[in-house]
Amino acid sequence: MASTDPAHSVGDSFNYRVGNTETLIEEVGNLWALEIDADKVGDEFKLENLKVMKKISDRGTYFDKEDIDGFFDLTIPGINEVMGVIRISDIIKQDKYDLVILDTAPTGHTLRLLSLPEEMERWIKLMDMMQSKHRFLMRTFGGRYMADDADSFLKESFNDVRRVRYILSNERLCEFVPVLIPEPMYIEETQRLVESLKSCGIAVNNIIVNRIAKSHGECPFCSSREDDQKEKLDTIEERFSDYNLYRMPLFPGEVCGLDGLREHADILFGRGYQYKRKSFGPVSFPELASKSQVSHILNKDLRVVIFGGKGGVGKTSIAAATALEIAGRHPQEKVLIFSTDPAHSLVDSFDVPIGDKVTPIPGFSNLFAYEIDAEKVMEEKRQGNRRRVQEAFEKMLGRGMDIVFDRDIMTELASINMPGFDEIMALTRITDFMKENRFDVYIVDSAPTGHLLKFLETPQLMRDWLKLIFRILIKYKRVVKLIEFGEEQVELSRNVRAVQKVLTDTEKTEFVAITIPEEMAVVETNRLLGSLKKLKIFCRHIVINMTIPPTNCPFCKEKQKQQRRYIKEIKKEKSSEYEVTEIRLFPHKIAGMKDLSEFSSVIYRN
Repeated sequence: MASTDPAHSVGDSFNYRVGNTETLIEEVGNLWALEIDADKVGDEFKLENLKVMKKISDRGTYFDKEDIDGFFDLTIPGINEVMGVIRISDIIKQDKYDLVILDTAPTGHTLRLLSLPEEMERWIKLMDMMQSKHRFLMRTFGGRYMADDADSFLKESFNDVRRVRYILSNERLCEFVPVLIPEPMYIEETQRLVESLKSCGIAVNNIIVNRIAKSHGECPFCSSREDDQKEKLDTIEERFSDYNLYRMPLFPGEVCGLDGLREHADILFGRGYQYKRKSFGPVSFPELASKSQVSHILNKDLRVVIFGGKGGVGKTSIAAATALEIAGRHPQEKVLIFSTDPAHSLVDSFDVPIGDKVTPIPGFSNLFAYEIDAEKVMEEKRQGNRRRVQEAFEKMLGRGMDIVFDRDIMTELASINMPGFDEIMALTRITDFMKENRFDVYIVDSAPTGHLLKFLETPQLMRDWLKLIFRILIKYKRVVKLIEFGEEQVELSRNVRAVQKVLTDTEKTEFVAITIPEEMAVVETNRLLGSLKKLKIFCRHIVINMTIPPTNCPFCKEKQKQQRRYIKEIKKEKSSEYEVTEIRLFPHKIAGMKDLSEFSSVIYRN
């Protein structure tokens, strides 16, 4: 079992120390676990292949050794998914395992991962075009060409990627199993996921519907939650009638550790589930008064508020409710809520059509929403780059020079998708908005933890790349004039620097960490807070979402007892440094303006 999510949870789930090496789960005997560390995989890949990749670049471009070393020394944004594909390819090639189970990142970045093998073939094709130039020159001036390590590297890389593509698209060898919960946001996201998988040629036969609520006794909270899910379960039955649907109940406790996982597996694979009532005394709710500490952010003159945390902890709902509250309290300020998650959920949260254009939210004159279509923005960039390459080579042609190989290589280079373009395009859009001073406050609904951190690292990565591009443009200005492109990069560099300054300004930007009182979410939140400190992103607030309200229901009490343990742990360890706020779990999904308004009242008006 391998995890491709940058914010790994496999080790936490097994309650086992798991890292970048295949770890035997000894109590099972024939099960291994792996959390792919993209940085380590990248370092190993570079160590093994850097020399030959530099050789190909030297043979196929005009760049000198200094330029090529500069390119390969930099970190490529979005390299996680690429290294994930390379590691998966290695596992498949070794043929050590009869079955490989992948625990993937949330929807948007999983689709990026699954589409990468096709894109990686284009990168290999580009390197082969560079090598073709060398082969042609050797045959023309040397009389013959003998294949070397560069050709071997290209052939092996192509075969590795084709192997992954073949397995992913072969329904006898690979199947994707979507998991959803009966809430509108997740139903819509799963619908988009299934359609995308179909277009990628990846088989889907079975879908797991998780956390189905049942009423236990006369608990009004459980009954309300069960009633709320009925319509959603009917929708799931209707939408996914062509698939085998497996229903999994909502458990009172966490599914964690081998015993919990075995019980979970027994139920998933056929054994019925019957809740066994337990007897509990009253659950202690110290400091239960629901005074919201996070409301302090409303009193600050902030430019950017970022909400982040593990997938499924309620980031989008809290971000949307915050946007409503700020827009309502400050009608003179224009507020934009902006999603950086490729699997956008703002449209489901507001229940308003939102796309890749700034959309006004009904009922407000100063609130707008935006969900970036990164692929569309990237295509616009690609078209502009292709046009500039063609213009540059036409000028050379006008001077009696027609360098066919170089023109084809540069045109292809301008046409490929770079990894991490989601984060880059999102950051580029934010820089555009800030440069134009279109909005006073930005609310960022972020991707889940792993990819959120990649987004926050992107400004520095882009600045490093832009420095290299400037140096090369200056160096080769006599050979090829890309004045328009150079001016664009200078402007982009200024804007990225301005955004980076805002993100690290404790007076203008605040990060709000969202978690839920469960072990894996708490562990991931601790890692997130540590990473934010390294990135110098100011975080003063932790919101513990989805806490069960007081009730006499045995099922709820069992859950409460577990939750109070984690809440106590968070407050004990973090309250000296962070303001901690609890938010009650609603018995129904928060969707639409009425729900969001009620939710914002709970968060910000106690």
